[in-house]
Amino acid sequence: MKRLAALLAAVGMIAGAVLVRGWLDDRRGSGGDRATGASAQLTLVCVTELAGVCEQLASREPGLRVRTEELTTTVSTLTGGDLDARSSEIDGWLTLAPLPEVVDEQRVRAGLQPVLTGQVGPLARSPLVLVVWNDRRAALEATCPDRVISWRCLGAIAGEPWTQHGGTVTWGAVKPGHPAPDRSAVGWLALAGAAASWFGRADYAANDFADPAFRQWLEKLERGVPSFPAPPRTPVDEMLSKGPGTFDVAASTEAAATGAIARSRVKDRLSVIYPVPSSTADVVLATVAGSDGEDRLRRLLESRDAAEVLADQGWRVAGREDAAGGTAEPLPPTNGLPRPGVLQALRNLWFEVIR
Repeated sequence: MKRLAALLAAVGMIAGAVLVRGWLDDRRGSGGDRATGASAQLTLVCVTELAGVCEQLASREPGLRVRTEELTTTVSTLTGGDLDARSSEIDGWLTLAPLPEVVDEQRVRAGLQPVLTGQVGPLARSPLVLVVWNDRRAALEATCPDRVISWRCLGAIAGEPWTQHGGTVTWGAVKPGHPAPDRSAVGWLALAGAAASWFGRADYAANDFADPAFRQWLEKLERGVPSFPAPPRTPVDEMLSKGPGTFDVAASTEAAATGAIARSRVKDRLSVIYPVPSSTADVVLATVAGSDGEDRLRRLLESRDAAEVLADQGWRVAGREDAAGGTAEPLPPTNGLPRPGVLQALRNLWFEVIR
């Protein structure tokens, strides 16, 4: 009788162990353990400008979870404390260059170790453009030096009555627009492009911002911006849905602008301008320290599927000249943006100007 009881106890222990092991395996397979091989779930955080890209990737890739965040949210997470993939639940960040370098430079300045351990890209590129109503374009060309519509010209007349610049009284004041540099990656890069227009070059330095004339111009430009739509909404979205009463001319990427305009009922009333100096939004993947999914994310984002998704969303991908954004304007060899530290200093100045 004792032998039978002992045998039954042993069988029960074995059965229990099998059940526990199965429960643990189920947890790992469903993402309970983030570091368990190829079947573990990965989390890719995306800037709002790449929301459509990330949603398509997630629909094609089992085990990939995507999360779209405003720029400020992700930067705050990545620059805070001793962060790694396990504590942050971020394996990678799909964003625009050079924002990963900006994040790591902020960490170094705070006495922290860099947290973005690898960078892949550029995976795709898109010129930064201006979208303008055709009637406003004609007035601006008559007003701006050499008939060239530039950020420098827009800043000089922002907020002034259109009647002083070849427009009609019904147009009100000159209303430039761009996404908010604190909440939008494209907004931050557009601000850098605007500064390049004023300086006449992309390699300006932070000490150039001490020029009172530049600060006065920047303040006038930003005071003339009527609003900063909450991401993912953009000034161009406002123009397309509400008409010219919102913005007269606004910054965007070619990827976002051309497809949206082509589908719009007002497509014949708008033009896309490629400012000089030219600059581009370049898509990059940055992986987070502590993630075991770096190789998987790299393979995914460098895959043919990812290239197809990016091209479908209007981004220019090497070897894919059929991208929705088109390739009428050649891409510059570099992104035409200042160094990461200068980019951060410019955003800090923007905060001072708009207060």
